Amino acid sequence: MEKLWQIAGKINIGRERLKFGEPMSAHTTFGIGGPADLFAMPDRVQTLALLLEILREECIPLLILGGGANLLVGDRGIRGAVLDLGSLDGARRTASGIEAGAGLSVDRLCEQALALGLGGLENFYGMPGSVGGAICMNARCYEKDFSECLEWVELLDPAGNIWRAKPCPGDWGYKKSPLQPGGPWAGHVVTSAGFRLCDTDAPAAAAVMRSRREDRIAKGHYRYPSAGSMFKNNRAFGAPTGVILDRLGLRGMRIGDAAISPWHANIFINYGHARAADMKALVELAMDEALTAFGFALEPEVLFTGEF
Repeated sequence: MEKLWQIAGKINIGRERLKFGEPMSAHTTFGIGGPADLFAMPDRVQTLALLLEILREECIPLLILGGGANLLVGDRGIRGAVLDLGSLDGARRTASGIEAGAGLSVDRLCEQALALGLGGLENFYGMPGSVGGAICMNARCYEKDFSECLEWVELLDPAGNIWRAKPCPGDWGYKKSPLQPGGPWAGHVVTSAGFRLCDTDAPAAAAVMRSRREDRIAKGHYRYPSAGSMFKNNRAFGAPTGVILDRLGLRGMRIGDAAISPWHANIFINYGHARAADMKALVELAMDEALTAFGFALEPEVLFTGEF
């Protein structure tokens, strides 16, 4: 911690944008997670680049935080630094669609597109998370991948250089992106992105957006804190993961306040005071049950980070 205090003195951002011991439960859709040693909220790409340079020079481990969706942080928190990109949330019209900052929420991106009479993003309305996070995970909603709308991605590389990359179709797949480990952009940070959109009938687009949100409400996505779907679907298994877990009788299974929801077996929820350790144990139990009963190796969508 002494080293982090010294590093904080080198960072030229307002004290309100730099915190020590910030609880990660306030920054994840699960509402779970212990304190981050250092929590920084850069409001400019240049400040982000400086932070990355200092932290890497000092060999401080770091986590880039978007909207806090698809993230389970351990009860003991995160050693090192968390960089919250939520302030990089600008958006503007371009000749081909919209340019959006990595920290802009996906909901806000969809609303901006609708206001401009642009279509292509309607299926993602109601999905939690940020633009940067949706790109990193290549979010998929209603049979549409987030990458399908991407025109370019602005990246900050490990050397501190900012450049724009054109997505190569071969680098993207079902919930797979070139930013994930082993990909050509691994180690890079998304700072903004350009979306190629088309003119649309605004009332029709709004109707699709309403239907997507209403469907998520009906499926119970917002009843309790959650990360949406816990596991990826694998077509080779012959059924969606929720159906597989339901066949195992796991709907409603509970460890403390961590639970598999009673209405959808692929949505894991926090009833109020769930511990990360209990949620992790529940995930591992579901994986073990599926492997033992069917030979299926379920793959979590949610990332586990920090100390449990």
